[in-house]
Amino acid sequence: MNRFVRLVCVWTVLAVFVAAPASARVFNIASYGAVNDPAASSSDAFRRAIAACHAAGGGTVEVPAGRYLTGPIDMVDNMTLQIDRDAVVLFVTGRENYPDISSRWEGQTETGPHPLLFADGLHDIAITGAGTIDGQGAPWWKDMDMAERGNARPNRPIRRRPPLVQIRNCDHVRIDGPTFTNSPFWAIHLLYSENIDVGNCRIINPPNSPNTDALNTDSCRHVVVHDCFADVGDDGFGIKSGRDEEGRQMHRPTEDVTYIRCHVAHAHSVCAIGSEESGDVRHVRFIDCDGEGTDNGIRIKSTRGRGGVVEDVVASNIRLKNVGTAIVLSMHYTRTPPEPFSERTPVFRNISIDHLTATNVKKCCTIEGLEEHPIENITLDDITLSGTTGVSCSYAKDVTFKNVTVTAQRAPWTEDHSENVQRLGWKESAASSATP
Repeated sequence: MNRFVRLVCVWTVLAVFVAAPASARVFNIASYGAVNDPAASSSDAFRRAIAACHAAGGGTVEVPAGRYLTGPIDMVDNMTLQIDRDAVVLFVTGRENYPDISSRWEGQTETGPHPLLFADGLHDIAITGAGTIDGQGAPWWKDMDMAERGNARPNRPIRRRPPLVQIRNCDHVRIDGPTFTNSPFWAIHLLYSENIDVGNCRIINPPNSPNTDALNTDSCRHVVVHDCFADVGDDGFGIKSGRDEEGRQMHRPTEDVTYIRCHVAHAHSVCAIGSEESGDVRHVRFIDCDGEGTDNGIRIKSTRGRGGVVEDVVASNIRLKNVGTAIVLSMHYTRTPPEPFSERTPVFRNISIDHLTATNVKKCCTIEGLEEHPIENITLDDITLSGTTGVSCSYAKDVTFKNVTVTAQRAPWTEDHSENVQRLGWKESAASSATP
């Protein structure tokens, strides 16, 4: 009960200080020359409307019903971008339309294309309305360039694809209502920002679209994401804080983040932390979330070389169906040889999962630390799991299963190289062969 009281208090405070920006003046893009024609550019109209909003000290840039084509959009202080119902903002797809900027890409500072919708160093901004922001990602996915510059890994050509929305170095941000679809890369990237409220959004990308995470909170503080739906090609709702040595040196943790009442389908994970968590992640809540048809449910992942501490994480009231693995706490995102404990070693500790139900899954639960350092202080309470393979626990310490029911075709329980693992009120039984 105390945990939920704290959650309500945090959310109430956030609702107070994430206020809507000044919006007394409305700048309708149609008044600045925008045309309801997806074959004709309205880029200049967007720029003129935003410039007028900025000159007035803030207001609402309104996109009325219709289909409008534009190049990149840069927001300004005290601006609300309102996408009205039946309005669609379509972004041009040519790489030449998106000049290079330096930003964080999968946890490292590198050069890449300007985000389609960008807010950088701003305060009191909002993206609202019941309309749609469409990144027209298909050409980007098709033309991924294997010869990317910078530190791009040859088999992961992502940096020539911009995120649909990036909020960077911003304070007091609200995103409420729109549908975000066909993102070239991540759909919504919250980066180096704080005091953020994201709610009532739909984020939809094809299941086979590469690296199209729905929403990643990356080195941010004081964030609430609520009542959102995601159906995407990678993780649903993720948390990150930088990768490897650079992430550790920058040490910009993600902290005080709550995801509540979110639903995910056809993604790699419902709620994920990592694998880029080198700057630390702490004080995270996943509350009252659902997943169906995803590869994983709750997934906390890292690997040797990342370092960083993930701690004080709670997942509560989670419902999963037809997923690959319901619960994954793994330091083996990549398989590498053991090495001495150092700053390169990730640390997972103080993680609690309660009131989770998972049915028709392939693997119920995987907890796997490293030979040089175990996962520590894990509690699973009031959990019901049903699937093909049960629960495995390796290189873990101080793990408590309380009132856990496992129904599995094989191996309902496997333990090795672990210390002080308790199963209190544990129940297990054999599943029928109808389970996948």
